[in-house]
Amino acid sequence: MDYLSFFGLRTKAFVNVCRPEFYYEGNDHVEALNRLIYLVEEGNMGFGVLTGEIGCGKTMTRQVFKDRLDPKDYAVYDFDQCSVEFPYILYDLLMQMGEGDIDPQLTPEQPYFLIKAFEYFVQHHNAKMNRSTVIIFDEAQMLSPDAMLELKNLTNINSHVDSPLTIIFVGQPELRGIIKSLPPIDQRVSLRYHLKPLKASEVKGYVEQRLKVVGHPDGHLFEDKAVALIAKYTRGIPREINRVCQLSLHFSASQGEKVISPDTALTVLKDLAKQQGSG
Repeated sequence: MDYLSFFGLRTKAFVNVCRPEFYYEGNDHVEALNRLIYLVEEGNMGFGVLTGEIGCGKTMTRQVFKDRLDPKDYAVYDFDQCSVEFPYILYDLLMQMGEGDIDPQLTPEQPYFLIKAFEYFVQHHNAKMNRSTVIIFDEAQMLSPDAMLELKNLTNINSHVDSPLTIIFVGQPELRGIIKSLPPIDQRVSLRYHLKPLKASEVKGYVEQRLKVVGHPDGHLFEDKAVALIAKYTRGIPREINRVCQLSLHFSASQGEKVISPDTALTVLKDLAKQQGSG
């Protein structure tokens, strides 16, 4: 049975995609967002670090953060292929900065000229429009120590430009230890925040908000005891909550049940536990 029409939903509520309307303002997520905004608004603060367990909402927080930065004031660039060497990182960033239109003679085999071109974009291109430059590295724990140290050198530009450069590392918990092991980087970090899972008291609001976004009138599809079970067994990790809620909707629709009961949630959770055990 099509569970969307059964429950009167326009589209799937519990998919793991970065749609800002799905952003739930849990206390920890709001604090992370506010600190990131403060970091770039202050300027000349060097590095920021946002860490969290897999599935805790780092990518969603990053996307909402980007959306809240006015493009008239900030030029924001993303990088998510962090396992490559520094010259390729810099070349990719220059391609973004030049919107694909850069000197064809510039190649990753010319790191010195790539750095000079990068400095030009930060000091002249973006600064001319009075825009600060913000670079966000996702899965930054994959960066090599050499690449991190080279990125540190780029922040030296901040000493003589009006529109500063801010670099933000987003990654898994081990990123904190990596940075601590590199004193030249560690000393440049002005903001550190570790994103924690949702509290048990926040899971109900998270589930209801997602359902309302996709068309349910009040979001009350899950009984409170079912939500409590989901919160306990997912430990408040949004990605896990999404998976359990999606499966619960499917199961309830197949049974013709208009509300997700604790028994349904428990059935889904037990099935998932069996799958993980057999894996």
